[in-house]
Amino acid sequence: MSNQSENVLVARNVSKTFVDGANKIEVLKRVDIEIAKAEMVAIIGASGSGKSTLLHVLGGLDQPDEGEVIIKGKDIHKASVRQQGEIRNKYLGFVYQFHHLLAEFTALENVAMPLLIGGIPQNDAYEKAEAMIGKVGLAQRLTHRPAKLSGGERQRIAIARAMVTNPACILADEPTGNLDMGTAQAINELMFELNQSEETSFLVVSHDLRLAQSMQKTYEMTDGELSLASTK
Repeated sequence: MSNQSENVLVARNVSKTFVDGANKIEVLKRVDIEIAKAEMVAIIGASGSGKSTLLHVLGGLDQPDEGEVIIKGKDIHKASVRQQGEIRNKYLGFVYQFHHLLAEFTALENVAMPLLIGGIPQNDAYEKAEAMIGKVGLAQRLTHRPAKLSGGERQRIAIARAMVTNPACILADEPTGNLDMGTAQAINELMFELNQSEETSFLVVSHDLRLAQSMQKTYEMTDGELSLASTK
């Protein structure tokens, strides 16, 4: 594994409050987190503790009330909307509990989409997408649409789509939460393989304590506060 001295993502003093009628709910309370190059990091915590909100703020999908999020040296929340999109497309990949594949497109077309959006010529995009689908073990499924894939295969294609731009960091929100235990274990192993082979960092929100225990670093979110957890 590569030198981990280089941080690909740093968040400092990130706070977020939602207003519900007369109530103010502090969802994130002065959160700090660092993710080094090629590092595997988990966030665990009860439902409603703020994990998904944090992931959205880190990915520039939601705006914090305070604090900064630096991705490869760029403060995503000080960037314009267009620049935010460019930062996400170049440096980040997203994987969700539900795959969010586009039903009308093949596996190859789904995986190529971020490259095409980023302005890569179609032939090059399809070549890169095909190679990444091979890396997730589904070279024989290029022309299948999502409805023809199993749950585990759909999630592998979703991971390939997230990885195809060679991002610095993958933000994954319960990526195995909708899968049976055996399939979930296979997806976990795939993430570790891609971490090693591509030197991509992974930040994974999960209820899977076995996965958390295998990570290099695990944080626990409790009522909007993030702290290093002891899962060993």
